[in-house]
Amino acid sequence: MKTYNIQTILIFTFFLYSSFTLFSQVGINTKNARKTLEVGGDMIISQTMDVMNYNDLLDTGTSTFLLQESNNSIKSIDVSNPSGAALGYIQEYIVVNPNSDWIKDFDTGIDASNFTLVVISAVYNADLQLSNGGNRDEMSTIPYTATFLNGGTWHIIADYPMAANSNNSEVGIWILTTLIFSNDLSKQFGTIQIPMADGTTGSASSPIIN
Repeated sequence: MKTYNIQTILIFTFFLYSSFTLFSQVGINTKNARKTLEVGGDMIISQTMDVMNYNDLLDTGTSTFLLQESNNSIKSIDVSNPSGAALGYIQEYIVVNPNSDWIKDFDTGIDASNFTLVVISAVYNADLQLSNGGNRDEMSTIPYTATFLNGGTWHIIADYPMAANSNNSEVGIWILTTLIFSNDLSKQFGTIQIPMADGTTGSASSPIIN
């Protein structure tokens, strides 16, 4: 029977352990692990998981977000995919030939239960003049745009109060740029009523975010 001394056994054991540590990849439900650990199936983590290293995101790179659904599943959002889901959407509406410069109610058809919509830019391309009222010299006007809910969808209003087209026959155009984002990505607060008591200053009883 061949015998080995303890030093030879320790060196051989250390070599095997080093090789396993440096080169092995572990797969669960997969025979060809592509990373140090690959799980081919569902995984539940009951406690915390620490991610130690983050790769820098370069201008030429792509960014992917992981979102937890209400059923505790995780979905991936790749914002570099132009046809896929995104964190937010920018939509431009070109509204042609409104009544003078007045858009009283433009229904975007966007479901308010799933999305939030805000106007981030509004441009009207026609020359305007103030109204013919007796106090027109005291009037000034700025563009007014807002979004509001009606029938479960988002609507837009746009106007230059106290002003209208200088040329009544001119076809005016509103260019409305909107930002649309999913309600999954935002927290919806209720309405807060602020009594001003016929004054010009007021404050919230408590901040909605601490």
